Amino acid sequence: MKWTKKTKWVGAVLLGASMMLAACSDEASDGEASAEGEKITLRAATGLSPQHAWWAGGMEPWMERVTELTDGQVEFETFTSGELVAVPDEAEAVENGTVDVALVLPIYQPDQFPMAEVTMLPLNHSDTLIASNAWKALLESDVELQDGKTFTELQFDQFKVFPISTTQEYSISTTGKEFASAGDVKGTSLRTPSRIHEMYAKQTELNSITMPAVEMYDALSRGAFDGSFYSIADWTGYGFQDLFKYTVTGINFGHFNAFIGMDEAKFESLPENVQEAMEQATEEYFEDSAQIWMDRSEEVMKTNEEQGGEFVDFATLPQDVQDHFNEGIENTWGDYAKLLEDNGLPGTELVKLWRDLMIEQGGEVPQKVKDM
Repeated sequence: MKWTKKTKWVGAVLLGASMMLAACSDEASDGEASAEGEKITLRAATGLSPQHAWWAGGMEPWMERVTELTDGQVEFETFTSGELVAVPDEAEAVENGTVDVALVLPIYQPDQFPMAEVTMLPLNHSDTLIASNAWKALLESDVELQDGKTFTELQFDQFKVFPISTTQEYSISTTGKEFASAGDVKGTSLRTPSRIHEMYAKQTELNSITMPAVEMYDALSRGAFDGSFYSIADWTGYGFQDLFKYTVTGINFGHFNAFIGMDEAKFESLPENVQEAMEQATEEYFEDSAQIWMDRSEEVMKTNEEQGGEFVDFATLPQDVQDHFNEGIENTWGDYAKLLEDNGLPGTELVKLWRDLMIEQGGEVPQKVKDM
């Protein structure tokens, strides 16, 4: 072919066009790669301390695993101890976009999440792993409780919920008062952490004291009340191992719950690989988040005993004390169901579902509760 000025010009145009098309194609590829592999920084928060079992043993490992599974694509900017959000405002912070992901404590907000307290119902037997698996099963349950909606849809429909363990079971601990008879139980003043504990206190003629856990140490030191319903594994976060001298074990006063929460729309906006990483991290680390409570409990009990603390098995208490406590357990289930029903919620259906899930996981409930 003989090259003329015209053919050279045409060739140059074609070459230029070809280069432009190639460039556009490269840009499209780069754009797609960027959409899939772009760096994502998420703000994560809790009002709890960084030493708290839910953070150190649950959410922190979860975040680290998400970062690993996405090869560093996802990073978390973390805030603890109320730096950005205080307890119990984590749920609201997720909803209004102050944070992207948070450790949500729904029991502290019964006006917003009235059915979340169900895990605080007292039991004859349970442990952290039993209750945690039952809590996870409840969050993932497809049982329709009301208007075709499941528990999670009724309570947490605005959230993408990643289950995390419950606390260890709650016990009754006092600064020294012992229960040698049912009469010793009556009139004992205990701090109650939920409406369910207030109901139980009423059933067993305990005096109920309501106050934040952070204020308890000073009040107990002054003798303002006798003790509290509390998880032994969580004593060290507040120094209670130095104050409690008498604890009843072998009877379960419920499990406080939590979950890692994101705004549902925010979660859906994330790349698919990131969503999958978050789901995988949840499955991988769920049981570990429960084990830390059990491990800490053993350490705390040993320390407390060295300082003169006593742990008394419920089965060794006088029979009238056992009967008094057990009757309160039975009646509290019905009281909580009625409270929800009176507010237009499926109380009976919920407590039956929780009962069944607890039994499936190895927990034990009173016969009266089985017969509901």
